[in-house]
Amino acid sequence: MLVRESAFWSNVLPLQEANMISRHIQSHHVDLKLETELKEIQSDDKGCVQSIVTNRGETISCQFVGLTVGVSPAIEFLKDSGIATKRGILVNEYLETNIPDVYALGDCVERTYDLPGRRNIEQVWYTGRMMGEVLAQTICGVKTKYEPGPWFNSAKFFDIEYQTYGNVRSTTENIENEFYWEHSGGTKCMHLVWNKQTQQFLGINSFGIRLRHECFDRWLRDNQSIQFVLDHLKEANFDPEFFNRYEDEIIKQFSETFPNLKANSKVTSTL
Repeated sequence: MLVRESAFWSNVLPLQEANMISRHIQSHHVDLKLETELKEIQSDDKGCVQSIVTNRGETISCQFVGLTVGVSPAIEFLKDSGIATKRGILVNEYLETNIPDVYALGDCVERTYDLPGRRNIEQVWYTGRMMGEVLAQTICGVKTKYEPGPWFNSAKFFDIEYQTYGNVRSTTENIENEFYWEHSGGTKCMHLVWNKQTQQFLGINSFGIRLRHECFDRWLRDNQSIQFVLDHLKEANFDPEFFNRYEDEIIKQFSETFPNLKANSKVTSTL
């Protein structure tokens, strides 16, 4: 696997998580070549793939090449339709295009208005589902705005589950503070970000620990503080019964790192 960055998905994930996932991919016997790009695909005398050449001058024999260069809305078929497009199909807050009674939703949509902390094109199935629910209301006579709330997503890297709520950027901004915890086993971590001036909680990445969407969605909507999130972290755990729990270890390390922002680790779950 060739990755142009210094770690897998480091253009999306903070470097701590990207490094952990890179190690995990390599532990599954994938030859992960970092800071390496494809330069040339070489064929045999039958026109089939024979090898590739990297930008580092290495030749790698192979019979199959897969290219993953991102997602782009497939909207070429609308070229002469009169429907306004840029990168995607342009829609307003009701998912309406510039043509009356014509709507768009899902991966192909590009919003003409901004939503805080969200991109104008979102290629995840959650947003497509939410758009469908909103548009169904409108079509049935109850005109409804698309208001998805805080950003969230999930994925899986081999056997490590990933969840993100709010905004945890690949690099923190000046107004942000961060805390990163990683288990000694190297397959679980948690990364929290908050406003260093107001202490408002901004987002979390969790790898290997399942979290309740309803908790973090509510806390982000309510502009809760980082102290509140740590105080109630146990309530957000969604791992099955008998799974190991790590909240006490996380809270202890957080309190040692930020002694002026201590959290109470003895909160009893109310869920």
